[in-house]
Order: sequence, then structure tokens, then C-alpha cells
Amino acid sequence: MVTNEQLDTYEAFGGDVDAWARSGAGHGMTDADWRLIEELRQGLHLISSGLASADFEARFEGRLSAVTRSAAVRARLRTLVAAR
Repeated sequence: MVTNEQLDTYEAFGGDVDAWARSGAGHGMTDADWRLIEELRQGLHLISSGLASADFEARFEGRLSAVTRSAAVRARLRTLVAAR
């Protein structure tokens, strides 16, 4: 479940998984959490770029809702994608 706290950590390291891993502290995240955020960012990028089918978008939106804590977290992920 992706949380705002995990997104704080992700942003604090600029999305750099190596920098996060070298910090050694974990910061309330696991490798699986980091990979999930990356997976969600990729899916949102495909959708926002118009490269995803309607079927992919529908399935992805269901997954996004299932693995995020709140609508605020989903909005924040969308903002991360738009900013890059």
C-alpha cells in the first residue's frame, strides 16, 4: 500500500533508488514499495502520453486504487508523473 510518507521518501531521494539503497535506513520503505511506486509511475506515464489502450487504462486504474492509501496519494502520483 503506497502512502504519502513513502512518496515523501521517494521524492527526498529524487526517485533515485541507488541513493535510497545506499542510505541504508529504509525510511519506512522496502524494495517492493519502491518498485511499486516505479510501476505506478510508468503506468500513469503511458496513460498520460496517450500510449495506453482503454483496456489497460481501466485495469490500471483499478490496480492504482487497490494499492494506494487514498485519493490524495493517487493525485500525488499523478503530479509526480506530470512533473517529469
